[in-house]
Amino acid sequence: MVLVTACGVLLESGLFAGIAPQRYAGTAVTVGATQSVTVPVAEDVDPVEWLPERAHLPADLVSTVAAAPGVSAAVGEISFPARVITRDNQVLTGTDMLGHGWGSAAITPFTLRDGAAPASRGEVVLDAELAARAAVRVGDQVRIATDSSPVEYRVSGLVTPPKGNGLPRQSALFFADDRARELSRIPGSVTAIAVFPKPGVLPDALADDVEKSLAEKGFAERAVVRSGVDRGEVEFLSAGQSRFVLLLVSGSFSGFVLMIVMFVVTSTLSLTVHQRRREIALLRAIAATPKQVHRMLAAEALLVSGAAVAVGVVPGYLLAYALRDGLAGIGVIAEGFVLSLSPVPALGAALLCLGAARVAVWAAARRGVRVSPVEALRESTVERPETGRARTITGYVLLGLALTTVVAVMFVPARLTVVPAALSSLLAVIGIALLGPKLMAVLTRFAGARLLRGGRVSSYLAAANSTSGSRRLAAAVTPLVLTIGFATSQFYTQTTLAEATQVQARAATVADFVLTGTGGGVAPEVSSAAQRIPGVTASTPLVSTEVVAIDRTAKTEPLSRSTAYGIDSSAAAVLRLPAVKGDLADLRGDTVALSEVEASWLGKHVGDRVELVLGDGTVTTPRVVAVYETNLGFGDVLLPAEVVLPHTTDRLADAILVGAAPNTDTTAVAAGLRELAERHPGLAVGDRETLLVAQDHQQEANAWLNRLLLGLVLAYVALASATTLVTVTTGRAREFALLRLVGGTRRQIARMLRTETVIIVGIAVALGTAVAAVPLAVLGLRLTAVPLPSGTPWVFAGIVAATVLTGVLSIRIPGRRVTRAHPLHSLRSDPA
Repeated sequence: MVLVTACGVLLESGLFAGIAPQRYAGTAVTVGATQSVTVPVAEDVDPVEWLPERAHLPADLVSTVAAAPGVSAAVGEISFPARVITRDNQVLTGTDMLGHGWGSAAITPFTLRDGAAPASRGEVVLDAELAARAAVRVGDQVRIATDSSPVEYRVSGLVTPPKGNGLPRQSALFFADDRARELSRIPGSVTAIAVFPKPGVLPDALADDVEKSLAEKGFAERAVVRSGVDRGEVEFLSAGQSRFVLLLVSGSFSGFVLMIVMFVVTSTLSLTVHQRRREIALLRAIAATPKQVHRMLAAEALLVSGAAVAVGVVPGYLLAYALRDGLAGIGVIAEGFVLSLSPVPALGAALLCLGAARVAVWAAARRGVRVSPVEALRESTVERPETGRARTITGYVLLGLALTTVVAVMFVPARLTVVPAALSSLLAVIGIALLGPKLMAVLTRFAGARLLRGGRVSSYLAAANSTSGSRRLAAAVTPLVLTIGFATSQFYTQTTLAEATQVQARAATVADFVLTGTGGGVAPEVSSAAQRIPGVTASTPLVSTEVVAIDRTAKTEPLSRSTAYGIDSSAAAVLRLPAVKGDLADLRGDTVALSEVEASWLGKHVGDRVELVLGDGTVTTPRVVAVYETNLGFGDVLLPAEVVLPHTTDRLADAILVGAAPNTDTTAVAAGLRELAERHPGLAVGDRETLLVAQDHQQEANAWLNRLLLGLVLAYVALASATTLVTVTTGRAREFALLRLVGGTRRQIARMLRTETVIIVGIAVALGTAVAAVPLAVLGLRLTAVPLPSGTPWVFAGIVAATVLTGVLSIRIPGRRVTRAHPLHSLRSDPA
């Protein structure tokens, strides 16, 4: 209930929540550019991909909005990233810094606290909080960098927003309007339009009027109109992205959690019903009908589930907040994302949990209530060794599917290999659970044969009990196998992919030096400056972004989202990306290079045109000049850097790759690069390892996301494992009592339990390791050419140790309590 409720809150938040506006807090309605691309392929089916860069609106749209009914004023705003350089030549960090034109200062509204508005190209107004951090006052000089070298400005004034000295998540710099348009590099465009209503016009009514006006002018698909908290989606690019990511994460995680919950609940209730088979048999023998028994079990399950629902509601909402903070902390969603709270997630979780319990009871008791009373009494005394035909067939089918997905690892694109690898382990665990009694019968006969050679009474009892109680043993082993197999495969698939990305990027990078920015990106002009240093033969900016390829002939998936990099014509000297067809040296102007996987997916060849949507929504149709070997480190699309840069939010390169001439003194080249770094604050000179670290931020965030969600699921599975093992052990009170009455001592029974614990834990570790090892070996062979997963072995050791500890404590502690009771008391308290 807790997990499902938390997932429901995140899902609802992805649909309706967002980030509260700050700079646009004083506006009634905000108009922004559409941050997604949509291609209709069928009725009511419109695939959507989110745009990673800031899209813009045409400036003449301001007059259209201003003419809409109910609008008193419309102000076009320009925003662009800016960086303040401190007196000690460092890039000032902290909140995001955005430059604006002075004409939009009234939107927040900012008010002048000191000084005057910027009257020339060389003046700037800072918010008071930023000025304090930069240690500047009115009349001081301050250096500011946008997408080029720092420029000195005179601080003409300081402003404050309505509350406090600054905004919580951003700092504002105001330039003269003409200078702001020049620095923004988006002539004829605006970032957003702030709309103010006439007296008496409500924000929602104003938004409807503005939408109608835009639709009449043909801008319905290019512009979005937002009011209320949704204004933050226009102000913060990360707000819409966070909603999009939250929908994907919560949707996939919710389905996964429901599957695990159904599996665990069904397994636990099946074990409970199995242990009550004597009680059910006696009820049938005294004329209870199958329907009556079903109703009794269903009522009990619903009563327990109802109590769990009532207890789990509040922790579910608290967990949603903890997950929100965790996701923000690892960079998956933006800081300050506000959750949407309503009773809908709790009601939905309650219905799902109660429904799961009802279905689980029906599945668990299906056969027990259908057989005749005589047969039921016979089976209650001696455990039925065989499993149902449907269950057996399903188990074999799932194991076959697990093997199929393992084989698929060798054929799917490299970036998608983790999906079948992880899925294979889960399918194998469920298949083993269904075939558990058969599999345990084989394994326990093998283990029992070795135990019988010991000659001890406890060993004999453990072997006999394990061999005859294969169904009980399967119920105890399965959750432990799930814990080891699932946790190991989920963790090491991510580490193997991360290592493969670094290995492939390292193999493809032959640059001698890498220039990166400690306070953000690197100005593209640094590449040209580095080219002029004696001994440097090649210098190329590396600009990362994402593009969406459109295949209008596709019926189901016309959009293909890919990681893209912008490079220049000298990249061949610092990057080794072998071209299968064409030549990467031809990558200039209206051209593009595709990886083999991307070219195959799109059905494109050298000379073809491909329709691409750049990061800010600009559509282009470049000609394919090369198809190169797929490399995880450098994405699936390469474009000229001069094409990519104008369509990024900050117009900065991620890094500059620098190559030195053969037989050149690299020490002298490094000295020249360090001198260049002194003229560009925040520039760091490193080697190719620096590039690898810079490239893996998003991948690292995704890895931490998987670890966070994995930890939650494992905590639930570990608790369920302990519950199952405790239930199995306490359910054997009658068996232990009978052994005591026929002469067995408490020490012999304790030794028997220890031996059985070793059998259970040993089989669980072996099966769990095998379940994870097979797909991980194939994954490693595919990605790194080594049939071993990448990553520290201590994680696997920790998973196994935690599982073993859970198994030992969950058997030994209740076992000791049960054996302490007098045998006659145990028999008398038995429900049968």
